[in-house]
Amino acid sequence: MATDTFTWCVQVNASEELKVSTLQAQFGDGYKQVGSNGINSAAETWTLSCNGDIVAMKVVRDFLQNHVISSFWWTNPWGDRKLYRVKSDSINPTFVNGKFAAIAFVFEQAFAP
Repeated sequence: MATDTFTWCVQVNASEELKVSTLQAQFGDGYKQVGSNGINSAAETWTLSCNGDIVAMKVVRDFLQNHVISSFWWTNPWGDRKLYRVKSDSINPTFVNGKFAAIAFVFEQAFAP
């Protein structure tokens, strides 16, 4: 089965959080040893939003709901195409008026489909 791609335009205020998982040992003389914790030790999380007419945002919302447990391709603002999943509690639609909606959501980097 082919992996889907998120193609909708996101707002320019996207923000990234990069978490690097490490193993550390601090010694009494002040020396600190730091090492990578696994092969995928750095993981990105992106806080994003989209807005548009309700019909278009319903399609985005459906995509987001369907990709909480299955990953998808997305090209982040750095230009890197990677696999992501939607954080399960992050889909937050706001209805500006009867015909316009905004959706805030979070992408978490995935390392396998």
